[in-house]
Amino acid sequence: MKINSVLTIKFLLAGTLLYSFPVNLPAWSPNGAELEVALKSGDFANYQAGATAWLNAQASGKTGEAALKALLKDPAFTAILDQRQFIAKTGADKLGAFAKADPANPAFLGWLLKNPKALDLYLEAVVPIGLAARERNDYKLSTGALEIWKKILAADPDAKDGLYLKLAIATAIRPPGTGNRGAGGQNDKPAEPVGRYLHFKKAHQNKELFPSFNNLTVWEYQHVVSSCSSDSDLAWAREAINTWRPDLRVNELVVNSTSEVWRRNSPHPYDDSYKKVLSGGGKCGPRSSWSVMVCQAFGIPAIGVGQPAHACVAYKAANPMTQPQPGSAWKVGYGRGWQVSKLEGMSGQEFLAGIEERSRTAEFSEVEHLRAFASALVSKEQAAAVVEVAHKIQTSVPSVKTDLTASAKADEAEKELTPAKPAPAKASSSKEPVKLAAGATRIEAAAFSRMSGAHVYDSYGGGRQVNFEKSVPSWLEYTLDVPVSGTYVIELKTATPNDEQVFNVSAGSGKLVEIKIPNTTGLWSQTAPVELRLEQGRQVLKIAAPSQRGVAVRFIELKARS
Repeated sequence: MKINSVLTIKFLLAGTLLYSFPVNLPAWSPNGAELEVALKSGDFANYQAGATAWLNAQASGKTGEAALKALLKDPAFTAILDQRQFIAKTGADKLGAFAKADPANPAFLGWLLKNPKALDLYLEAVVPIGLAARERNDYKLSTGALEIWKKILAADPDAKDGLYLKLAIATAIRPPGTGNRGAGGQNDKPAEPVGRYLHFKKAHQNKELFPSFNNLTVWEYQHVVSSCSSDSDLAWAREAINTWRPDLRVNELVVNSTSEVWRRNSPHPYDDSYKKVLSGGGKCGPRSSWSVMVCQAFGIPAIGVGQPAHACVAYKAANPMTQPQPGSAWKVGYGRGWQVSKLEGMSGQEFLAGIEERSRTAEFSEVEHLRAFASALVSKEQAAAVVEVAHKIQTSVPSVKTDLTASAKADEAEKELTPAKPAPAKASSSKEPVKLAAGATRIEAAAFSRMSGAHVYDSYGGGRQVNFEKSVPSWLEYTLDVPVSGTYVIELKTATPNDEQVFNVSAGSGKLVEIKIPNTTGLWSQTAPVELRLEQGRQVLKIAAPSQRGVAVRFIELKARS
């Protein structure tokens, strides 16, 4: 680590205090030479001992809040403090074994130990979320995370800075498959870590993830990349929601797609896969698992939540001021409130308290640096004084008051909703009848003359679509100008993740025909052609969904039978 000559002189003078320090070492000062020796030899114990002695020297007469905060503003001090914390938490022997295991490892460790920004991000991200665990300070760091991190850096130079540095650290700490999947137990095959990192990097570059993804912390990225889902399922979930329910992109509320999962007693088979969970449904377990997965697919941190005889989800909202619990960035949904929730090995209240402290990034960093400093001090009195200052900073900001009993979509925790009444018919802005051409005629689904029980949304790929509302008898009407009486073939471009959906189609007093809507797993697809009799002149084509669970329509195509 490079330190200018003025700082070096200051450290050498401070080092004279070590002659009274009870460690059998010569005066030690921060220098790159001893670090290089440790990296090449794999012996980090001497470097840790020297750093410990030097930190103890810095503590002399500096246990007041102002003096300690001044120390934390000194980059040379925090660099040595971070290095010492990293070695101590990993274990000098384990770090040495890692350095010797691969010729590439010393270079990686040298990059990390000489990179205060990366080391700070890593050390703060691995701090436990629970306040009690932070107080115990007995957590350890894994060389397995370092191995993953090294491989990501080798695969992508962009992982050395900015958002992708944070993403790489998060993937190393919590690789795919180690996250909380919810209670559904989907039979997933998560990616290997480098592949998972590259998956989210590519999705981010392609603007497939929500804007809030740009501003997450390393700890929050962990609850995205650690998803137990496969990369293919995550990519499919993004495409399916964008296609079938683009309205859920507004305010990043894809978690509300959980309302579409069939609750209890579905007549359709659920084969333990995400592409069947919406139609096959089940109790709270599959719904919890879906909630977690669909949030993570779009880059939203999410965690499965356990409640008495129930499972649901916790997720980070794009806007903390939205309901429920305005002011709290993390919301619990599809169950009861935080007061009965369990997640990450702690109660909902403990989780919220930990999250709130992490959100105050400056104070959190000060507290954890002081905690690391206290753990390096030999004098129990000095260590206690440093911890006392840390506690003072920790409690200096008033807690956010939130309603612990509130929960998003609590009324949908288990029960199947009672079918709603159809909405009054609405006319569209399309006044003129659609004149059928000699060949095929494509009609925009949103160009209806009247409709009931449906919604018009902007399609993700451009244009507009019509979504039939779940569990509501719905219909669309189109006024046609038919040039010649005869048999026509009708096809629809539809998207649905549900099985056994049908539309009833009629024109004038003609015979009703049924169009079967295949389960397209939420992606656009054409229905099989069906024949329909149309009489010459003005006719009203009616497409009705007598009972369905969510179908989107983009186009209607009519063509005279040859």
